[in-house]
Amino acid sequence: MTSSGTGASFLLLLLALVMVVATADYYVPPPTTHTPSEPYVPPTTFTSPVKTPYLPNTEIAIEGLIFCKSGNETYPLQGAKVNVVCPIVDSNGRLVAKATLSSYPTDLKGYFYFITYGLSHKVKSINGCKVKLESSPVSTCKTPTNVNKGVTGATLSSDSSKFISRDNLDLYTLEPFYFCSPGSPKPVY
Repeated sequence: MTSSGTGASFLLLLLALVMVVATADYYVPPPTTHTPSEPYVPPTTFTSPVKTPYLPNTEIAIEGLIFCKSGNETYPLQGAKVNVVCPIVDSNGRLVAKATLSSYPTDLKGYFYFITYGLSHKVKSINGCKVKLESSPVSTCKTPTNVNKGVTGATLSSDSSKFISRDNLDLYTLEPFYFCSPGSPKPVY
């Protein structure tokens, strides 16, 4: 029985060893299921927190000079004014109104400068606007002349404008306008 006893002990030992190995705690990596051929790119649903800055519409500024021509004498006219007349049309191009704005009075050198706030929002094309002589404070120099279209209206043109980015303005520079004394002949230029 010794040989069968040793055989049985060997068998029992082998069975115990199988049990220990079977219940041992060891790591088995999970099987790989997918190997991507291209790198993963997440969907583009990102919205930037930085918003586009608000840029107001460009405003229109107009500048020029007004002189008095009396005989052979020409001098700057302080306190004179011009006005801007712009047609306002509907979607069919029909005239529905006219916008009229007056300038500030000219300075000691006859210079006027004014910004037509909001005009660019109301008018489709600034090229339809005209600048005309409005008034002179000097009683001896009150007659408007049509020099540089001071009476019929000087048209605002892109040729006479420049953009001033720091102020967000289109600045239109006009040729000089003239008033003359009531009895004198109107100058022709």
